[in-house]
Amino acid sequence: MAPAPEAETQEEAEERQRNYEQQRKEYEQEQERKAEERKQQFEREQKEHEAERARREKLHKARVSKFERILEKAPAMFSAAQLRVFLRALVSIDPYAFDDVAEQLAANEENNEQSSEEILLSTIDGLPDDKLAGFALRLVLTAHTTIPREGELDLLTEAETAFAPPQPKKTANKNTKTPTSIKAAQKTAAKKTTTKKQVAA
Repeated sequence: MAPAPEAETQEEAEERQRNYEQQRKEYEQEQERKAEERKQQFEREQKEHEAERARREKLHKARVSKFERILEKAPAMFSAAQLRVFLRALVSIDPYAFDDVAEQLAANEENNEQSSEEILLSTIDGLPDDKLAGFALRLVLTAHTTIPREGELDLLTEAETAFAPPQPKKTANKNTKTPTSIKAAQKTAAKKTTTKKQVAA
């Protein structure tokens, strides 16, 4: 409320008081209106948040169901298309895990500005079907080419046993005759006996 002037009549004092009361009332109404707007805005945001949460929860459940169905239908062996999808998913989990492979693939291209993930995904997309399994092995075994520490698993040796077992070395001497089977020896002896009988006759 404005301070009263020195020479103020009773009417002026009452007018000033009325103006003050009117301004105070308008201010309070404005504050109430703003508070109501904030409350309504908060309620709208809460409803939108709840709706978004419900939508995402429903979407997540659908994706989990899809994931479970994929696992239930998993084949004993991947087709080329399935293996390609598997490799793309594997690379996308953590492309930095396969930086060494990406560097090997990009070694011949000096001005290659693709990320590791882009290099790996474009390589997967461009591989012929019969090279996909070999690329999968390259991805997971490149990090195991270093000599393992004592007590560490040697996954490269395990992989060799599973995928490329060493062939036994042939040590047979060229001058050594191959042994004749018992049946073959008996047939030869029987023929010789028949021939001798025929000659004697």
